[in-house]
Amino acid sequence: MFLSGVLVAAAMMFQVVDDTGTAVARPIGEVKLEPTTGSYFQMFEFFGRPPHTWEHAKRMVRGYRYKDREGRLAHVKTGAVHYFLLLNFMEMRSKKAWIGLSATCGEKAEIEWIDGSQLADQSFRAWNEGTPRKISRTCKAATDSGRVLPVFYDSHELGLRWESGAPRMNLQYMMVEFPDLSDEAEGDPAAEGGDPNAEK
Repeated sequence: MFLSGVLVAAAMMFQVVDDTGTAVARPIGEVKLEPTTGSYFQMFEFFGRPPHTWEHAKRMVRGYRYKDREGRLAHVKTGAVHYFLLLNFMEMRSKKAWIGLSATCGEKAEIEWIDGSQLADQSFRAWNEGTPRKISRTCKAATDSGRVLPVFYDSHELGLRWESGAPRMNLQYMMVEFPDLSDEAEGDPAAEGGDPNAEK
């Protein structure tokens, strides 16, 4: 596993610098396989000067590879994946970390994953109490602005929960997923959809 972490770290050094920033990130701990999706996950820590924004994280992780899979900010579409992250990445209990979810302010708040799938189409949610209302109020005040509100994991009394941040918010950590996209192409239900028995 150490070698796999080194390979991911080596791939990071070939990042293309774009207009979102120049900071890069290093992996923390081992890559872990989540069995229901077939995706590998790993937490990363930014180093270098900010910005460490969601937009920068979203672009830079596309250059990270593991087992010939391109990285993306983590998609958490089922309770199984949520609890897998909670149990396997202890750092998430004390560190805020970007994931691949955001709300875009249009006629209403459109909440979707980086792969284009809508949060409304899955049963699982891990919002902190009051966060959906906060997103709704923010987008109501900025209707049709296209403003993007990034989502991150944060620790609360109720456990690990999703929070929304400002577009230029900086975080030190992100959760990266290396998905098996061949399963999605074949219509794998675990990749597509929710767990009907998952936490809402």
